[in-house]
This record gives sequence, C-alpha cells and structure tokens, in this order.
Amino acid sequence: MLNKTKRAEYLKYVGCSDVKSFQKKYMRAKDVDGKYGSNTDKALRSVYNVLRYGEGYFKPSEFKCKCGGKYCTGYPAIVSAQLIKNLVYLRKDSNSPITIRSGLRCKTWNKMQSGSASQSRHMSGKAVDIYSKVLTNTKAQRDKLVKRWYTFKEANYAYANTPNMGNSVHLDTKK
Repeated sequence: MLNKTKRAEYLKYVGCSDVKSFQKKYMRAKDVDGKYGSNTDKALRSVYNVLRYGEGYFKPSEFKCKCGGKYCTGYPAIVSAQLIKNLVYLRKDSNSPITIRSGLRCKTWNKMQSGSASQSRHMSGKAVDIYSKVLTNTKAQRDKLVKRWYTFKEANYAYANTPNMGNSVHLDTKK
C-alpha cells in the first residue's frame, strides 16, 4: 500500500483532495467510507497509472471490471503501467482509437467469461482485449498485431481469431 506521502501525491495527481472524494469519484457507493484500505489502494494506483501513463487516450473507467460492481469494487487489481504504455504506443503509431473491450476482471466475472483462463492476467491488471478499426478489424490485421505485440517491452502473450474473441485481440504483459 502507498505510504501517506505517496498517497497524497497520487490523490493530487488524479484530482482528488482526500480518500473519500476519490472513493466517491471512482468506486461504488457502498465502498465510500473515507478509509484507505486495500481496495482503495488498488483503485487509486489503477486510476493513477491510467491517467499518468495513458496520455489522455484512455479513461480509468475503460479498465474497470465489467461486473458493474456486483462482485468487486471495479478495481480488483492494479492496472499495469507497462500495459498502458504499450497501448499508448500502439495508439500513437496507428493513429487510431483503441477500444478496451475487457480490462480488469474479478475472479467471479472472469469465471463467467466463456473461454477465459482460470489464471487470466486480466485478474492481475496485466491484460486487455482491444478493438481498433485500423488494428483489429480484419483477420490479417489481428494476426499482424499479435506478431507485433511480442516486440513490445515486457510483452507476455497475445492472441486473436478464436470463437470467443470476434474482432478483438488479447494483449498482456509480464509486469
């Protein structure tokens, strides 16, 4: 967990004056208690990473677990800064918007996803499934992106063209 000094720095960076105002802005209503615990720490670090390294191309909400708060706070893990940096590079290089179709996943939501691995890197903040008209719209584009991903810093795994993926591509990092 962040110490008080780092916590204050992160809160200021994300535009919040204190823990409670951060929770109100980024977490479920039932999680707003003004206390800095593990769930708030994960959410704060995730929001910070997206805002700090996303260069305005991505919003924290794009990475939230799609369970909609039913099973988790939305940020069950810390979104990887390296993953975001790689996505920004892709965005700039392709000059095309990237849609995050799946970012963070809590264990329960992950289990509900057809074809998802039990140890999916989505659960540790190190994976996304993306769509981009320029990068993933055709099979050839998806194949090219999968190969290209392995040239990125800390790239771990990429795949596409499976029955469950449609025109999305899964990308993940080691860190």
